[in-house]
Amino acid sequence: MNFLFVHRDFPGQFGALAERLAQSTHHRVVFTTSAEATSSTIDVRRYRPKRAASAGTHHYLQGFEAGVLNGQAVYEICHKLRAEAFMPDVIFAHCGWGVGLYLREAFPTSRLIGYFEWYYHAHGSDADYFDPEAMTPDNACRIRTLNAPLLMMLEDVDLGLVPTAFQRETFPANYQHKLRTLHDGVDTDYFVANPQASRRFGNVDLGDVNRLVTYATRGMEPYRGFPQFMQAVDALLRTDKEVHVAIAGSDQSYYSKPLPSGDTYKSRSLRELSKLDLARVHFLGPLPRDDYRRLLQISDLHVYLTVPFVPSWSLVEAMACGCHIVASDVKPTREILGDEQAARFADHRDVAALEKVLHDALSATDESSELRRHARKRAETGFSLKSLLPQWEEIAIGARGNSPR
Repeated sequence: MNFLFVHRDFPGQFGALAERLAQSTHHRVVFTTSAEATSSTIDVRRYRPKRAASAGTHHYLQGFEAGVLNGQAVYEICHKLRAEAFMPDVIFAHCGWGVGLYLREAFPTSRLIGYFEWYYHAHGSDADYFDPEAMTPDNACRIRTLNAPLLMMLEDVDLGLVPTAFQRETFPANYQHKLRTLHDGVDTDYFVANPQASRRFGNVDLGDVNRLVTYATRGMEPYRGFPQFMQAVDALLRTDKEVHVAIAGSDQSYYSKPLPSGDTYKSRSLRELSKLDLARVHFLGPLPRDDYRRLLQISDLHVYLTVPFVPSWSLVEAMACGCHIVASDVKPTREILGDEQAARFADHRDVAALEKVLHDALSATDESSELRRHARKRAETGFSLKSLLPQWEEIAIGARGNSPR
């Protein structure tokens, strides 16, 4: 069979499946992406948009224009593949960034499977989580318009995959019959507990730290609760003189609105928390995968905060490492963690309440071992790549006999 994967990043959520299929001599796998990537087993084709979205485009439509340009670039790659007589039996496409907009035009008879992460809502969701009254009509209209390319993809796909039930529920009821909840999985054989892991990260030596609070994120931003975490840490360090904090991630915004004039949420937090004990707060930056795993393995208390939004792989990875977890009390974390047997929860909008949960968690060492055990078990039973990858493969191989429409 011929398989085509389409994703802005490489390999994104498709890495394990694409690699599994490519290992078979019965399949040919092509992956088109905007990333500079190579593979010994997968034929990687890079797409390049002709230009960026115009600053003169209506601000509701700038993201849509960028998506159209991405989709056009992907279509041109597909046109070249057709000229090479490559006709995919099955296409797996991420439905963000517009990359899949014209796949049905390129390959009308292929089975098209979309990966959906989020349907945008201005009210009662991520966008107004902190301050519902601050949502302006203009911003609400802009957010609504973000769904236009997603609706195009929902029309085109034969099947949509959504990682969690929480995310699936954000999509319109009229399309629910096309959507199946299936997490992409975490390698729970790699992410395992190891309290004896090295405690040195470059020039930072945490070997003498008795109580280590960890926080790992793609970007230090409000969507992942970074400002509230820093405020809670400031209070925690003043009441517990043995606590140290290790923070992994980039000083960037990926989901939250960037601050003006190049300012960052990290810089703003450090300015506002002028008495923060920086000798006990360690910013490790983005970590290589092995080092990131070690950070989870040596954690005494791991904090995962988020607005009601796409949950990170890092939460399941922390569970798999048997971390003692404090998480935001929102639907996506409740779905992944389950009840209080696997973690402690806090409404991180209330910084004082968050600090109290952190303090109590660090004090309850006897309870932490049970929480760790349940977190690991839940990761293994519900989110293990070993058990989920065969389901992805069954969808891929089984899709051959299903005509597109």
